[in-house]
Amino acid sequence: MTTGKIKFASLGLIFFIFMNPYNHGEKKDVGVIADGDQINPLHENAVDFLEFDYEQLRLQAAQLAREKKYFEAAQCYLTLLKFNRNDSTSIYNLACCYGRLRQAGLAVKSLVMALRTGFHDFMLLKKDPDFTLIRETPEFIKLLEWLADWEDNLGETLHVKTSKLLELRVKVPRKFDPTRTVPLLIGLHGNGGNPEQMMAAMNQALKKEPLILAAPQGAYANFPQLRGQHFSWEIQTRDRELWKIGDPLVIENIVAAAQLLTKKYPISGIYLLGFSQGAAYAFLSGFKHPEQVTGIISIGGLFPDSDTEFSVLTEADIAKGKNIRVFIAQGSHDHAIPAGLGAQTAERLKKYRYEVEYREYEGGHEISPELLKEIYAWMMKR
Repeated sequence: MTTGKIKFASLGLIFFIFMNPYNHGEKKDVGVIADGDQINPLHENAVDFLEFDYEQLRLQAAQLAREKKYFEAAQCYLTLLKFNRNDSTSIYNLACCYGRLRQAGLAVKSLVMALRTGFHDFMLLKKDPDFTLIRETPEFIKLLEWLADWEDNLGETLHVKTSKLLELRVKVPRKFDPTRTVPLLIGLHGNGGNPEQMMAAMNQALKKEPLILAAPQGAYANFPQLRGQHFSWEIQTRDRELWKIGDPLVIENIVAAAQLLTKKYPISGIYLLGFSQGAAYAFLSGFKHPEQVTGIISIGGLFPDSDTEFSVLTEADIAKGKNIRVFIAQGSHDHAIPAGLGAQTAERLKKYRYEVEYREYEGGHEISPELLKEIYAWMMKR
């Protein structure tokens, strides 16, 4: 199975709790919209299918697969593909379910469609344990033979280091006084999130507070099968050598955003708030530039590796940033990261004499207005 998550494997898409004025929780009839084989565009429920929660069903399918309920997971993936037949990741995961169910013909048929719609992780396909039960079947052997020609036709993939303009959302207080300094809160979205989501969540909770909000965009597009735009802070690859090249560029972009805003506005302190995957890059950016960052806030996130062959962070980096304030929060029902990991990170930083606030909140892998208000109160304690 694959979820599109490469390095920080436990981190998922970004979720916020905020009011949708057009959805009050009622169930809508989205099935009675057709006359025979023809869709009736004037039916009162004709557009209701647009509210289909694609991501929630994708998460449900993944959970069923983890529970080894492969038949039910396949049902979910087939439903997803009715809405988006070009979702190469879901097609691949459907093939994995068929592999576990010993359905070699359906598995191979699905894999061919996954490849045609953009799934190119050949290394995973060749070694994926989901296909162990069908690996010696004539159908799968023939697929591997065909795969060699497919790889040859595509050629080698190289990566070029370059520069690009990235979106940065900024919101100043309604009654902004340019003669008085205010704190800056930079929100880093999770894997598959975007600046609009992060800004909407922060602004809903904090729009009345005297601080500047900012939300930069991750450099790498991700989850193209989902509605809207989705980005990642990390390059989507298993090549660890590329991590060492890509991560410093991410840090550089985040610090550049902070520097741009400090030149434009009177800033009293810079706080980096990272959710999920974004938390790792909030830590990385703060530890690498402790002279510029006042505080780091981690919500439902992992702590980056240090002193490993492919990490850009060292224990010395962590030690020199001990003047940075840290707030760590983890949901009591967050299934995206291991239970207790946030508390472990807090204890680790306290050993380096960091000022750390740890909060376990009632909820899952999400950001709520209540938590953001608590974070703002913590920021103002200085």
